[in-house]
Amino acid sequence: MPIFAPETFDDLNRRESALVERYLPAGPPPAPLLVVNVAANGSRLWFGIAALLALRPALRRTAAEGVVAALLAAGVTQVVNRLVGRPRPAAGHPARRALPHQPVTPAFPSSHTAVAAAFSTAVARHEPGLGAVLTPLALTLAYGRVRLRAHWPTDVLGGAALGIVAGRSAQRVASARDAVRRTARSSQPIRRPGRSSVR
Repeated sequence: MPIFAPETFDDLNRRESALVERYLPAGPPPAPLLVVNVAANGSRLWFGIAALLALRPALRRTAAEGVVAALLAAGVTQVVNRLVGRPRPAAGHPARRALPHQPVTPAFPSSHTAVAAAFSTAVARHEPGLGAVLTPLALTLAYGRVRLRAHWPTDVLGGAALGIVAGRSAQRVASARDAVRRTARSSQPIRRPGRSSVR
């Protein structure tokens, strides 16, 4: 149940709409921008990158923490979405109609942006070079959410902040998970070979 009424955001939405329409193109987006945004639905883009990283044993820990960060960001975003309940930009906008599947969840914060920032941040902590490659992709996705009129600018800023926090927290979450698994394995009774009944 949202804690804010939809009309709470009317003035802010009008101001951000005027800003976006003044500075961003209103027509259909470039194809690459649309492809990136569609590929990121359900975090598929980032999970796919994690799967590629995991093909190299030296990067498996990095890939795992990236996935943990993405899941953490997605989960927190869903909770905040429903608590805030901010309406999205109008679905009838020409740029928005380019999306094959229209988003129906509340606007703030942007889940696409949060997951992108979380995954990129977590990977960059271990592999700065990979982080430098992923960051432009995450920024492109964040821009695309506003360019496609799927989110307001402050939705993207909020998602980015949440994602960075999630990315920095992923190492602690993954370490705690590993500690629990080690404890569970060590607490299992050691099976000793039974004595043979044959004499």
